[in-house]
Amino acid sequence: MELFENRSADHLRLVLETSQIGIWELDLQTGLAVRNLTHDRIFGYDAPLDEWSYEKFIDHVIETDRARVDALQKTAIAENREWSFECQIRTAQGNIRWILAAGRPLQNSDGTTGKLIGQVIDITRSKQNEARLTLITEELNHRVRNILAMIQSMVKMSARGAKDIPAFARALEGRVGALARSHQLLVGDSPTSMAPSAILETELSAFAGIQDQIDLNIVDEAALSASASQGLGLVFHELLTNAMKHGALSNPAGRVEVTVSRSAKSVNILWKESGGPPVDQGGGSGFGSKLISKALAPDGTTELIFSPEGLECRIVLDAD
Repeated sequence: MELFENRSADHLRLVLETSQIGIWELDLQTGLAVRNLTHDRIFGYDAPLDEWSYEKFIDHVIETDRARVDALQKTAIAENREWSFECQIRTAQGNIRWILAAGRPLQNSDGTTGKLIGQVIDITRSKQNEARLTLITEELNHRVRNILAMIQSMVKMSARGAKDIPAFARALEGRVGALARSHQLLVGDSPTSMAPSAILETELSAFAGIQDQIDLNIVDEAALSASASQGLGLVFHELLTNAMKHGALSNPAGRVEVTVSRSAKSVNILWKESGGPPVDQGGGSGFGSKLISKALAPDGTTELIFSPEGLECRIVLDAD
């Protein structure tokens, strides 16, 4: 027991150093504070300062938090009670950090408050993780709402255009599958997976035996937003399905050329079919055409051109 007590100061020092806790003691009469090195490092100083005061601390607190923090300190002194708070500080290097501080008053023999003692820790990483989690949750909620709205629209429009239940089921299954494949690309939020070429290649993986008939020409491309990526996946699915049923991919001689380029603010995609059966010049009234025209709103536009040589689809998307 005696050996442990003799080493208690060493244990306390070890705990403070390994847990990165800054400790301080403020003398209210002189306005000066003693503290450990970790305290000063939290505020951006590599070596201990010769002097530290409450005013110096307040100067480090960002302006929007300063009045609140000062009021909490004054209340703790006046009411002789413990307090804790979170706030942002600006370090000696000008970086913004988050701290969690707590303290308690120490009274003199006459009952007045003579000192404040406390601790401070840097919680910047926790705050950043918290902000990232909030952002991810909001983005997930946004994506789920978009997907559910899109599925609801697909169900309604597929039901109106279907001749029988099996045809309705097949069409709906294919379109929901396209949504699922697009969503899988977005799970990792990798910029390369959200590029038009990656979205097309993923959609092609669901159609066996046609890859050799697709010519993909990438001039330049950029990552798309989540909603634009999902919409483009649906557009590619409809174009591939229609090409296999009625267009260039319905016979071995047909070809589809897809060119991806970009301008300062947009990604441009040209889908051009050739070598297929004659194109119905009055096309564009079916559900597939309607879905293609609406799937990218408000992230871009599509234009279907039923030329004699083959269907063309011109897509313009906002770059992320």
